[in-house]
Amino acid sequence: MAEVPNSSNFFSSLHTSMSRREVAELFGAAGWEVIEPDDLDHLEVRCLWAELVIEAESPILMHGPVADLPARAEELVAPLRAAGVSFTAECYGSEPEQALLLELRG
Repeated sequence: MAEVPNSSNFFSSLHTSMSRREVAELFGAAGWEVIEPDDLDHLEVRCLWAELVIEAESPILMHGPVADLPARAEELVAPLRAAGVSFTAECYGSEPEQALLLELRG
């Protein structure tokens, strides 16, 4: 498995009435670790191949580094699709080009 990159390559905007915590719990139910930092304006979800920040509201923003992107893109957004969350997401390549590789919608 490829290592998680040092910079974000996944950026998404979630259009939902769910709270940040409810979104994080979707990932927690799928086996991800949910982290609540001291800074209460965001949550984090992590697994072996991704580290995502969940922040803001209306829309909720979710972003972070993901290994093997775009190969893992559908697995990454599966909890959102299963819950019927409307979203747009962009997957970028590695530095220095960071070209847009894939766009997702749900």
